[in-house]
Amino acid sequence: MRFLKILLAFLLGLIVGEAIPVVWYIVATNYFGLFDRDGGGAMGAIFIMGPIVALIVGTIAAIITAIRTAR
Repeated sequence: MRFLKILLAFLLGLIVGEAIPVVWYIVATNYFGLFDRDGGGAMGAIFIMGPIVALIVGTIAAIITAIRTAR
């Protein structure tokens, strides 16, 4: 049961971590006036920053869940 909680926390962290750069790109282009003519910023947010941030957030979520369930 503990392993399942840690795995689910990691998967949820992956989803949230992938969404963070995408949402930041949308906010930056719509509200801060960032101009992206060729779509390179969008591709960078989705294909480069997305997986990196997803792994970091997923790992942190799994570690926090493992520590909390160990008590």
